[in-house]
Amino acid sequence: MSWHLTPAQVDEYVSSTVDDVTAMSVEAHLMHCPPCRSLVPADEAWLADSWADLRDIVDRPRVGLLERGLTAVGLRQTTAKLLTATPQLYRAWLVATVVVLGAALLIAYHLPRGSLLFAFTAPVVPLVGVAVAYGRGVDPAHTLTSVTPMAGQRLLFLRSCAVLFPALVMCTAAAVLMPSPTTLWNAGFWLLPSLTLVAGSLVLSRWMHMSAAGAAVGGLWVLAMVLFAVTDQVSVLELFAPVSQLWWAAALAALIAAIVLRVRPA
Repeated sequence: MSWHLTPAQVDEYVSSTVDDVTAMSVEAHLMHCPPCRSLVPADEAWLADSWADLRDIVDRPRVGLLERGLTAVGLRQTTAKLLTATPQLYRAWLVATVVVLGAALLIAYHLPRGSLLFAFTAPVVPLVGVAVAYGRGVDPAHTLTSVTPMAGQRLLFLRSCAVLFPALVMCTAAAVLMPSPTTLWNAGFWLLPSLTLVAGSLVLSRWMHMSAAGAAVGGLWVLAMVLFAVTDQVSVLELFAPVSQLWWAAALAALIAAIVLRVRPA
């Protein structure tokens, strides 16, 4: 070291009267200068407790109930941790989903034919979650995760599943709470269209960004709504009719087959 801290500088640093830039400079110097470091009084007991707490968090992370359950059914611990952590990365989306579905419920109870809003919204709610589940620009840790062995299609589908499950649960709960008579059909009429839209976005993600794929599929859904709405001969509810459900099921099966072929090891 070509320079050392003066006693006055040490006193100012210890008393926290220096500015942030000076504090960072002092700390960088102390890391490599044992003589100056010895001038700074330290509470050894506090340091020992702090390091012990830090090691406890880093080396022995606590396993949550859901993570333990996924591990118990056969998933590897790394996969279970990733699945349980993904929704926590998108709490804002989860809160927004609750708000949207809550608003749809209020409208359904207070406006004539208000249940239609839920019918048109529910299929795209899981799609939005999957669209923000993975990729550059929507994932703050994408640069780090993209260089890991788990990155790529495997991480994309794992995160999609982790986001899709809570979205389906919330939409199903909202469907059950709708004012119309509660039957199995009332609770699940939106499910096949929703899963088909999600599968379509996953297939499209081979050629474009996941967010763009989600926007493209969601745009097609909105376009279909508009076209049915302006056509007098066919009601927009025909998209959820039993015959249409068969077409949704066929499309979903084809898209799932395409996804399986895509992720299957060569």
